[in-house]
Amino acid sequence: MKEGTSAKCGENILNEINEIVTVFGGYISQYGYGALFGLFFLGILGMPLPEETLLVFSGFLVSTGQLKYVPTFLVCFLGSITAMTTAYWIGRTLGFVFIERYGKRLGLGYALYRKTEDWFNRVGKWALPLGYFIPGIRQFTAYFAGITRLPFPTFMLYTYTGGLFWCALFVTIGWQLGERWEQLFVLVARNLAVFFLALLAVIVCWSYWCKRKAAAKTKREELP
Repeated sequence: MKEGTSAKCGENILNEINEIVTVFGGYISQYGYGALFGLFFLGILGMPLPEETLLVFSGFLVSTGQLKYVPTFLVCFLGSITAMTTAYWIGRTLGFVFIERYGKRLGLGYALYRKTEDWFNRVGKWALPLGYFIPGIRQFTAYFAGITRLPFPTFMLYTYTGGLFWCALFVTIGWQLGERWEQLFVLVARNLAVFFLALLAVIVCWSYWCKRKAAAKTKREELP
């Protein structure tokens, strides 16, 4: 029974991938690198687009000779980091103003904002590179970094490094797997998402433990 359910689930996923390839493959075939840039830009900004599937599919097109590896990688990378940078400045420009104006009505006091800002500067910045590999998170990390006013050089370091690795990895996977990419992509993407989510959780727990330890040490030093 479980094997039948698993097989049916896998078949449904493959059908969804085929639909994605049919819909977006035409845009990429017709408009080439410009379509890739636009899709990644809009997807990272928040439109419901399958960025990882598109990355691997682009790598597959490289394996068939329809696209070249270096331009494909560069366009995907530039599209993603341009969108992340845009989201950062939207959050930095409008986010704090929104909290100042409507925060009290929504229960978002300035003290809570400051605590969140401090947390993101210490730990949350790791969500920028790791979040690329976790669907549903990568679309929000840049906005949040801007809202909490993470220094822009720090944002660039973590975001651009993560984007570089993310694009290179998935484009290369599609390129190397060739026609097998549809069968193996789901397994690879799911395992990577679980791994990086667990890694992010470990970083958060480690930071919390270090903060508690430092607070306890300070408290002991203050005792007579």
